Order: sequence, then structure tokens, then C-alpha cells
Amino acid sequence: MAVFTLPKVRDLLRYHTRWNDQALNPYIEDLIDLWAENDIYGTLDVCMQGPMLTRFGIKPEDMRSASRIMNLEKAYRYMFRRRDIRVYRSDGRIYIDVPWQRDPVWLGDLLTSREFESSQGLPLAIGMNIYRDCIMHELTEVPHLLVGGNPSSGLDEFLVGLLLSILVHQSPDEIELFLCSSGNLGFEDYAALPYCHVISSVRNTMAMLSEMSREIDRRSSLLINSRCRNIFQYNERGGNLRHRVVMITEYHRLFTSNKQAAMAYILRMAELAGPCGIHLILASSDPACLRGLGESFPARVCLKVSTPQDSHALLNQKGGESLPRKGSLYYLNGIDPDPQYLQCGFVTQREVRSVLDALKSNYVNIRKRSIFEEIEDDDPEDSSESSGRKKFRRPF
Repeated sequence: MAVFTLPKVRDLLRYHTRWNDQALNPYIEDLIDLWAENDIYGTLDVCMQGPMLTRFGIKPEDMRSASRIMNLEKAYRYMFRRRDIRVYRSDGRIYIDVPWQRDPVWLGDLLTSREFESSQGLPLAIGMNIYRDCIMHELTEVPHLLVGGNPSSGLDEFLVGLLLSILVHQSPDEIELFLCSSGNLGFEDYAALPYCHVISSVRNTMAMLSEMSREIDRRSSLLINSRCRNIFQYNERGGNLRHRVVMITEYHRLFTSNKQAAMAYILRMAELAGPCGIHLILASSDPACLRGLGESFPARVCLKVSTPQDSHALLNQKGGESLPRKGSLYYLNGIDPDPQYLQCGFVTQREVRSVLDALKSNYVNIRKRSIFEEIEDDDPEDSSESSGRKKFRRPF
């Protein structure tokens, strides 16, 4: 096969060439007129239309002006025709946050950003903040990610964005993916890529985790014998180990099927797999089953959840239950203690197909070697999911 060609994201995905800040000019004029009528003096130096809300910030000249700005909240509600406006003080300014979204964030905005394109590691596109900064999660720095959210929170779209982040940035010589889904988010379209192994049942997912546990032991022995601390040192000294990314989208199905074994495999991967170049993205639409995993997963994403208890399971604090819209999230990067408020990027199914077609074009007339084989299976759950019963076979 010729040299592997990664897709050209700018040709395949939608993204903003610029944001329409000029639409804010009429509101800026209205604010200035309102403050002038009330003898308020200051400098309006923050006018930002972001992905989650629009923010205006003023530096008042004196305490009297500051007090009057705060007391005009009813006028701001009338001006912007919204009741959920927030007026507050921070860093010497008074901010007016208007939670209206004029422009959505597209996944292309994140994957064409400087932060993503300049990454030398394994970046995952998490989202964009109010100041339009694109936030990436580096698996080479914090090797695992825990994700939770309601089914209607945008969880599936967020996970698709993570997966495409890997596919458009890494070649098959660098990465291998194991995609496990027994829920609504299927990975059948990705199965045509030889380095994407699709697993669609609880039984096969457990078998894959067992094999991955043995692979951790094998790679750990290689690192010890080579006197290397991690996969990076090993490959620099002539080794040839690919990073492996395991994405499990419906952990609560494993949890309810075999809680003890599932927890044992997940915790072992979280504690030992990082230096070996094995990374875990663990997600669930039932965040209650993720309680107790926070200490092993310092990096976490919380989309909208149902209760404050579910928010505590992911963030150690409430707030996730109050997220305003689909795709909004809190992100803990595993280093800073405070979560970041972001909006994830959306992508259409047509764009996903375009990316996959570009990747598949590297494999014309090449037959994929399956990591499954037919076996007799008496598991009623597996038999209801597909007529072909398959077993996970060690691919290494």
C-alpha cells in the first residue's frame, strides 16, 4: 500500500471562517445609551459573541457607576428579551452574560484550529469556550477520559467528535482502535478500516478487556526488559508499539452484566495501561454507574445529567444538571481542579461519511483481517443482537 494519506479536514468538514461580531453593534449602542441616561461612566471593553453565550464587560469609573450598572438588570432583560441574563462582578469589571447562541460550534472549528493541528500527541477535540479558545485533551499527557451524560445531552455526537479527532490526526502506523458499543451509537461504518476493531456485544467487550489486560502485561515486560519508562522511550530506542485506544460507549451495560469483573478490568487499565500506550475512553448515558471511578480517571467530561448526584459522580460538585443546551459540558483536564465550561463541536452524518470515505480510499482492494471468528454462543443477549455469533480472538 502507498503512503497513508490523512483526510484534509478543511475540505470535508464545515467550519467558521469568521464569527459575526458585527451583529452585536446595535446592542452595544443600546447599552451605551442606557448607561448615559443613568449617568453611568466607564469603559465597555468586552464584547464577545461566543459559542454558549454573548458577553459584555464594562470597567466602571467609580463605585456609584458600578452600583447603578448592577441595578439595571430589568432593563437588560427587556433589551435582550430574555429573563435568564446574568449580571455579576469579576476581575474589576461588571459582566452581562446573555445565554443566546447565534452560531453553533462545528467539529470543523475544532479540528482546523491551531491547537489541534499543532499537536504532536494524541489530541481529542473537547470543545470551545466563551472566548472561542479550542480545548484539546492530550491522551499522551492524561491517558484516559471518563465521559457521562443523558442520552439527549449530545453524548453520541461528542463521542463521534472524539473518534474523528483520532482518525484525522493519526495514521494506522501510530494508532489502533477498539470501538465497543452495544447501544444506539453503532460503529459499523468504521469496521471497513483495518485498524478499527468493532465490538458490538457485552460478551465480546468483556473478552476484549481480558485480552487487553494480557497485552498490558506483555507491554509492561517489554518496557521493563528494555529499561524504558513508557512507550515513547521504547519506540525512540527502535521499538514499534502502536498506541491503542479503547472506546466503550455504554459502560452501564457491562456494569449491570458483570459488575465485579467489569470494574476490575477498567480499574486495572486506568492504573497500568497509560505508560504502555493503551488508552481508555469510558462513557455512559447512566452516570450513576460511574461513581467510584473518579479517582482513577482524573480527566472527565460531564454533559447534561439528570440529578446533582450524577454531577457529583463526574465533577465532585453539582452543576452538570443545570447545563443549558445539548452539547454544553464541563471538562476536567486532570491537572486543574476547576472544570471548564465548553460547547462541543457538532458534525453531520454526511461529514462523517465523507471522512470515512477519504480514509477508506487508502485501502482499495485490500481485504481486512477480522479479529472475530464464528462460534456457538448460548448467550441470549448476544443472540438477540445479531444472527452471526462471534468471539474475540487475540489480534497480537
